[in-house]
Amino acid sequence: MSSWIDDQNRIRRRELGLSGALDQDTHARVSRRHPGLTREHCWICDAETGRAGRAEDSIYDFDDNGPYCEDCARSHAERFGGESA
Repeated sequence: MSSWIDDQNRIRRRELGLSGALDQDTHARVSRRHPGLTREHCWICDAETGRAGRAEDSIYDFDDNGPYCEDCARSHAERFGGESA
């Protein structure tokens, strides 16, 4: 199940002709031109996660909340079945 923003980003990327995976240079150019379109942000602190999206390696908890940055994932470990730091 994708979120509304994921759907909107997918539609916008398709309109821009960016339906495939982006190399890092293209990713940076698109991000400068369309801020927020290609960068994934933590749902807790709004920091960039540095990850590639739900279909790749993004961090989501057992209740499908996310994505998390690594710091927030560590500090909310109980949501993943571990102990909080």
